[in-house]
Order: sequence, then C-alpha cells, then structure tokens
Amino acid sequence: MFEARVGRTDLVRSRHKGPLRVQRAFYPEGDCCHLYLLHPPGGMVPGDDLRVALGLSHGAQALLTTPSAGRVYRSDLAKTAQSQGISAELLTGTCLEWLPQETIVYEGAEAELSNRFDLQGDASLCAWDIVVLGRRASGEGFSKGRCLQKIEISRDGIPILHERTEWRGGSAMLDAPWGMNGMSVSGTLFATLQCDQGRMDSLREGLAELIASRGWLPAEWGLSQKRDIFLARYLGNSPEQCRKGFIWLWSQLRPLLNGRAACPPRIWNT
Repeated sequence: MFEARVGRTDLVRSRHKGPLRVQRAFYPEGDCCHLYLLHPPGGMVPGDDLRVALGLSHGAQALLTTPSAGRVYRSDLAKTAQSQGISAELLTGTCLEWLPQETIVYEGAEAELSNRFDLQGDASLCAWDIVVLGRRASGEGFSKGRCLQKIEISRDGIPILHERTEWRGGSAMLDAPWGMNGMSVSGTLFATLQCDQGRMDSLREGLAELIASRGWLPAEWGLSQKRDIFLARYLGNSPEQCRKGFIWLWSQLRPLLNGRAACPPRIWNT
C-alpha cells in the first residue's frame, strides 16, 4: 500500500508469500516513490501463480519496475498453467507507472498473464506489457504451448479498456499477416491520456526519427487513441528495441500524465 505523506509517497504496508520481494524505496525525484519488484527465482515452473496487488491511497505517486526479464518455463505433460498478474487500485489523485521488463515465454509454456487496473476519479496510469514468444537467439521458436494475455482498465467501475490476446504454439496466427506475421515480440503501452492529432503526429515523427537514428531492426509500430486511452503497439523481434521505444514514448507522455519530466529508474542503465 502506497500512501501520500508530507513531502513524498511512502510504502506503508507490504507483505509477501513465497519468493517475491521489494527493495527499499528510492526517491530520485524527491517525492515520487520508485520501487523495484524482485522475483529471485527468475522464472515460473508448472503450477506457479505469481500475483502482485497494489493500492495507492489519495494523492500517492509511484513508479514500479523490475530489474530483469521475467520467464515462463516449459510446462509439464499435463499442461499445468503458469500464472502471472498485477492488480492495482488507484484512488483519486494518484498516479501509477507500471513499467516492467519483458516476459519471455518458453516453448511449451502454458502462460496466463493478466493486467488489471481499477481507477477512481482522476487517477492516472501509464503501463506496458511486453511478451516474447520463444527464444530465437537459442534457436527456439514457439511451435507448442500457449500464452494468454489480458489487459483490463476501469474507471469508477466502468470499463475503459478490455483486451484479450491468445497465442497458441504452432498456430496459423503466428505467421499470418493479420497476426504476428512471423515476429516473436508483442508489446503494448497504455496510458490514461487524450492526445490530439497534433500530439499524435509529433509522437509518430519523433519515434520514426529515433528508430532511423539507431538503425533498429525492421518492426511494426503503431500509435492510436482509443477513447480515454493512448495506445502504442510494437510487433517485431527485439524486446530491447521495444523497451527502448516505449521508454522514449513514456518520456514524452510523462509531463502530460503527471506534470513530471522523465526520470528513468537507475536499474534501466545496468
């Protein structure tokens, strides 16, 4: 539970069951709480159910990230599910930035990934979810297994974004132009912002310049406005480039979201 105190947001209550930890809070901005979520085993085996529940009381400001990629290992012959999810309740006047590193889903895994955010009043949110299917660098694809991803956002009990994506190993969707088009990395960034056409054009142009200047691998990027939610999509083969592109977008959107300049967590530099 995060609570706004005099001069800063504090983590006032934390409890865990199993190998899930948080480091001490950092305050590189003076008042906004930066927190790293640690899962020492590094991955999930059949039957694991990793859940993170967050609460932000009135006026709390928090940025959470992870020090490394998550992993969902191969499941067993019974296809036992491996679940990972975050649920957060944001009260009025709060802002949550949930910016984890990618989740690598091994071939043969049975992954269920969920993101649920319940907002009240003028609470604001910026988050992303990056999924990597298989390990191409190790010669492993995603010819078998399953990955289900859910993203749900509601405000005052009314749904404002509800998405469900299912990848099945070896399915036509992985290679079809209307699906993954042979790519292995899917990323979604979402923020509770309304960007006008001028802002969208500026973001598209800036992102294109960043991609060209870095000489990144070919990939598909998309920016759109869906009612009260700004969405950015990535489809390609590089989780690192997806993450760096999302970080750039976050740096541009953050002043609009909570009036703050970008302050990247130090762990991103390691």
